[in-house]
Amino acid sequence: MADLWQNSMDHAVAAARRAGQVVRQALQDDRKVMTKSSSVDLVTQTDQRVEQLIIHSVKEKFPTHRFIGEESVAAGEPCVLTDDPTWIIDPIDGTTNFVHAFPFVAVSIGFSVNKQVEFGVVYSCLEDKMFTARRGRGAFCNGEPLQVSDQTDIKQSIIATEFGSSRDPEAVDKIFSSLRNVLHIPIHGVRGAGTAAVNMCLVASGCVEAYYETGIHVWDVAAGSLIVSEAGGVLMDTEGGEVDLMSRRIVAANSRTIAERIIREIDSFSPTRDDALSPSNQ
Repeated sequence: MADLWQNSMDHAVAAARRAGQVVRQALQDDRKVMTKSSSVDLVTQTDQRVEQLIIHSVKEKFPTHRFIGEESVAAGEPCVLTDDPTWIIDPIDGTTNFVHAFPFVAVSIGFSVNKQVEFGVVYSCLEDKMFTARRGRGAFCNGEPLQVSDQTDIKQSIIATEFGSSRDPEAVDKIFSSLRNVLHIPIHGVRGAGTAAVNMCLVASGCVEAYYETGIHVWDVAAGSLIVSEAGGVLMDTEGGEVDLMSRRIVAANSRTIAERIIREIDSFSPTRDDALSPSNQ
């Protein structure tokens, strides 16, 4: 049987590497910073340049494919996931890191067909780590297989999370309530790379037992979600049940046992869904 999506995945890996070169070069130059929804929701010309580089290259090779891109949605494009082959792109996951030269910046490319992610590519540019996964074929970093941690005791675990760009007082209260609850389990510690894609790859690599966050977007987690699951991990909603990538809520863990234990401590809330977003309410 013909492999329908291998050419697309090969193109995604090559595009991510080219994008990484642009990001690394931009770190040496002036990083002009703009804002989107708030003073802490940042975007740079490099974000926009990288997204266009990826989209233009894909359009040339796969003209019938669709796109969901972070900067395209910010500019007014709809964030709608159909059954068509769709590239879900975060050109720079960790823009705030990029602005400050904090060394975790990733290009994230997920590819969905029939609303199911078929492959994911996350390139951690400054580490030169290429994380990849194909549905049913495992997850890899620079060609080496990935496997989640086998730790079953939450008290012996490290958990990753982020605080997001929302400064809405109610959201901030719930974020810190959840963090306090998780710390009080108690766990070994909390970490965060400043990029959802890298945090999920850390789960897949076995470095941390779980990552949870509310307020992320589909382009942050589409690629990483498959990398986690193909490394043997699980994905859940912050209130339990199956994850919905448009819901902006996710728990990615090495096992259902760890995921469910964290969910018990999360003070859950529901941001506006990605498929209901307009540029004015991101």
